[in-house]
Amino acid sequence: MEVEDKITSTKLESIKANDLNDFFIEMFSLKELCDDFVEMFKKEEKYYLNEEKYNELLEEEAIAVDSIHQLTTEIKESYKEVIESFYERRLHRIEARMMKVFNEVEKKPRKPKEEDN
Repeated sequence: MEVEDKITSTKLESIKANDLNDFFIEMFSLKELCDDFVEMFKKEEKYYLNEEKYNELLEEEAIAVDSIHQLTTEIKESYKEVIESFYERRLHRIEARMMKVFNEVEKKPRKPKEEDN
């Protein structure tokens, strides 16, 4: 899904479209970093533990972890309001779902209490 599609399908009233656009661009960057990290793990299996290429992969993985940490920290700091809006939207959706279930339960007829004889 493209950034524009994500913006169109995401309704966050309190967030500007530009902020949402920038947030999703950063999220795509994070996805690419994580994909690269996973690929490094897969490549490890091709080499013996004592091979130079194996050690190079371990070093690249360490650098990737640092890059992922740096990017996620920047995303959390730069897009705090966007992230909070997603949390808030999630809470509203869960609350609505719970109310729907509650209302359905309320509609069901209750069994009369059985009296002891």
